[in-house]
Amino acid sequence: MANKTVTSAFGGEPGLEAIDAAFIIICTYIIFTMQSGFGLLESGLIRRKCEANVMVKNMLDIVIGGFGFWCIGNSIAHGEDPSNVARHFTGKGDYFVDADIDETSKLAKYLFHLAFSSTSTTIVSGAVAERIRLNSYMFLSFVQATFTYSFPAHWLWDEEGWLKVRGAYDFAGASAVHITGGAASLIAAAFLGPRQGRFSVHEKEPFAMSNPTNVILGTFFLWFGWLGFNCGSTFAVTGGMWKASMRAGVVTMNGAIGGGIAGILISLCLYRKRRYILDIQQFTTAILGGLVAITGGAAVLKTWHGIVVGFIGGLLSNAGVVLIEKLHIDDPVGCFPVHWICGIWSMIATGLFAQNYKGLELVSEPGLFYGGSGNLLLYNIAAGFATTGWAVMVTVALFLAMKFTIGIRVSTDQEERGSDQVEHNIIEYAKENKMTNVLKTTVTKLKAATTPRVGQNLKSKENAIDLD
Repeated sequence: MANKTVTSAFGGEPGLEAIDAAFIIICTYIIFTMQSGFGLLESGLIRRKCEANVMVKNMLDIVIGGFGFWCIGNSIAHGEDPSNVARHFTGKGDYFVDADIDETSKLAKYLFHLAFSSTSTTIVSGAVAERIRLNSYMFLSFVQATFTYSFPAHWLWDEEGWLKVRGAYDFAGASAVHITGGAASLIAAAFLGPRQGRFSVHEKEPFAMSNPTNVILGTFFLWFGWLGFNCGSTFAVTGGMWKASMRAGVVTMNGAIGGGIAGILISLCLYRKRRYILDIQQFTTAILGGLVAITGGAAVLKTWHGIVVGFIGGLLSNAGVVLIEKLHIDDPVGCFPVHWICGIWSMIATGLFAQNYKGLELVSEPGLFYGGSGNLLLYNIAAGFATTGWAVMVTVALFLAMKFTIGIRVSTDQEERGSDQVEHNIIEYAKENKMTNVLKTTVTKLKAATTPRVGQNLKSKENAIDLD
């Protein structure tokens, strides 16, 4: 959130709390549309036999993850018990969130951060698509929202958080939301292993996008939600905070534009090789990479910074997709490249380009390129890797525990039938899958039967030529 000395419960002007509360509620509702965006994006990038399952996971992130955040997570992130002797590391108190009428602002803060915790959790759902057991995913959702997200949120946004007091600045969750989600995604994908046949030379086509329209529509939903995500992170519009919110909005749009331009240029550079103009997955990946890239500093960057930072984010996200594919890590939606790589870049870019504006002292010092000492850059990098280390540690511990107890991956047969049928008794695609398998088998047999004949015919022709 914005680093600003508060003058009211929301950080705005006293007496105008109702305006700021309405602003927060509206932004929270907008952020929750991101769950729909993630669901559509993921369902379009995976195979049809698992598309309903991945949508269900996005709902579970709010139900299971939200329950954990209400019970415990919010206390870790924002608990204000004065007896807490570990305030630099964790909050305390305010379990099972509620508030007296005079402290209703706490409910607004909780609701807003509930949306943030859900976003951090749902990032992981794309990385584990098609192969994680649903019951295992429920545990993952609970732990991600309750612990993996909440501790870094405290470190970066509580007045006594150990990263905040040292000068780190994460405006809207580049580290607390995206880096934690991206790091957890990589660990989860590595534990699960690739989908059957994913990196086989003969099995590339079946893993192509199943619904490009969903991918595009999901990206639009996420883009829309990002405006609530970043503009709402000022947590107020009164007391001059509307200026920071408007800046965040423009920089957010420019970040997506810069990322989109990068995606277009990548496709144009590859045109001679591929013979088509624009690759949809690369384009949407670049846009999302640009949006993540400006999240850490949207309120303290110039508008042209948004284009530059977003453009680099678009390049990095697509380069990351290529990298993890070469490493044979199966991340169907590109969660790690988009959220971790671009999240790290966002924290670095904020440390380089951040500026304070008249009447809005949001960062402890300007970025390195604008006269800063380098402390902001140093602790922003430290924040990125501290949250990475935390997310990795928690996710490794969780997956080890699940692997040796309830298990983490569906069986080969279940994966072949698809999560929609196995986990939700949706049998429509089962018929399609059966027909597809029959066709594949038939084609394979035909190829095997015709290949020798082709060779024999060629040999016959050669013999005929020799005779002539």
